[in-house]
Amino acid sequence: MDSGDVLALIAGIAIVVAVAVIANPPLQISQEGLVKPAETGVQTAISGTTTPTLPDQITTTTSLLQKPDAPPYRISFTEKPFSYPVYKLPETLITTGASETPRQTEGWIPFAFIESTRGGLTQIFSVPYPIWVINTTVIAENQPQYANFRMALCYADTGGIIKSEEIVNRGTSYRIIRTANTTMYMIISVRNIDFYHISLETPGEYYHAFNP
Repeated sequence: MDSGDVLALIAGIAIVVAVAVIANPPLQISQEGLVKPAETGVQTAISGTTTPTLPDQITTTTSLLQKPDAPPYRISFTEKPFSYPVYKLPETLITTGASETPRQTEGWIPFAFIESTRGGLTQIFSVPYPIWVINTTVIAENQPQYANFRMALCYADTGGIIKSEEIVNRGTSYRIIRTANTTMYMIISVRNIDFYHISLETPGEYYHAFNP
């Protein structure tokens, strides 16, 4: 075989290899690794809007904004107490006198409540009623002689105390509040109690007049 035939053969092989590479390029993997399919996150269903569903897409839908249950509403504890302007009760809590018993003829209606066995700082809330009461009941059966309950209702912006109360041993206390449309929170401290229940109540005339 002369040199011309050898060159022709090499040229033919080169052309076949080039065509094969163009038709089937090698697999490339980026530095980040293989691309994963889009993960389906948790979707929030909000009243008045709709989320389109793509074909062949599996989604997990969790409604986080639902129509609330009928009152009274539960007020929970916050998970970020140190972000509040005041998060600790003073050692000597100056309470505003004895229990302020409201007139029974008012027809008080509960609209919110807090109940637990521990203390803490509540979530920030606002009350639309011009007059309302904090009705607190403390239960201490195991060691009533050592039981103590303290609570302060504070302004959310400054931490100033609106009203406070202290129940030694066990019993019930009322505090009449005349603060409306203001962000507030409660600081609650307990010792050797079994359970407490705080009911926020307002007269029926205000409840029906200001309820949305």
